[in-house]
Amino acid sequence: MKSLKEILNDFHNKKILVIGDVMLDKYTFGYVERISPEAPIPIVNVENQEYKPGGAANVALNLANLSENGKFYLFGFIGDDFEGHKLRTILENNKINCYFEKNNQTTLKERVIGRSSGQKQHIVRIDREEISQKNFNNIEQLLKIAENVDRIIISDYAKGTITQNLVNHLTNYKFKMIVDPKKDNKDFGTIYKNSFLVKPNRRGALSMSQCHDIEMAGLYLKKEFNSNILITLGKDGMKLFPINDKMINIETIPEESFEETGAGDTTIAALSLALYDDSIESIISAAKIANLAAGITVKHIGTYAPTFKELEEKILSLEKD
Repeated sequence: MKSLKEILNDFHNKKILVIGDVMLDKYTFGYVERISPEAPIPIVNVENQEYKPGGAANVALNLANLSENGKFYLFGFIGDDFEGHKLRTILENNKINCYFEKNNQTTLKERVIGRSSGQKQHIVRIDREEISQKNFNNIEQLLKIAENVDRIIISDYAKGTITQNLVNHLTNYKFKMIVDPKKDNKDFGTIYKNSFLVKPNRRGALSMSQCHDIEMAGLYLKKEFNSNILITLGKDGMKLFPINDKMINIETIPEESFEETGAGDTTIAALSLALYDDSIESIISAAKIANLAAGITVKHIGTYAPTFKELEEKILSLEKD
């Protein structure tokens, strides 16, 4: 089995295709001094605003931050609007190859975060999105890239990008496919089937399986999808259900976190980079690295893409201990 440091050194040679629902996250930061006289809500005096990639776009950014010389390709839909242009600019500045097709509007998630007495707190989230089934016109280009990459990440947020028609085109590449699933996708039962690995979180696994126990859920999903199942459990680590073996517990290092926004995106990005083959040993090592990467993300407000150096320092400190 390779050491975590050896696996990390291979990050820079990877080529990964990401397909999914891309979004732009907008963060409005301010301070709160009083309650509105019009309604019992805080008044936020704006100090600054930030824009970050969200959804599948955040997965791609995580890949780019963790691998200086890797090649990453992102397929999704944006609108011909300010948000779409902003998102493309951020991604291309991070050397991500964007293959976007036009939709009615770019999905935007705006979070307002107020500071009062030194404490930061989410006040409200405002979503603007268009949910409908979408079809890629440049499918031949997508398939050509799919053939030549190491892994394919399916980042499904159930906004209409991941469809049965799309996955039918990708059938020959399911052995490369790592899926971040969403039960709200009405075709999840067939779309994710026969993928190399499906990575639900606790809530998603219980919901998709309709089980009340996480171990029963993992066993059910393994059989239902005919795939390796890796269930992320936050501070409780992960449970791996290998397609041809017994369940394996993967522990994590608990972190004091502000929130878990974007942790799933970091996890699937690091996991994909860390897989060196299809063995159980490779999945276990990759899951450990993904856990460490997600532990960096949850220490930050909103989505955060860890750098290679941050992850390297964490792994080196762990191996010293």
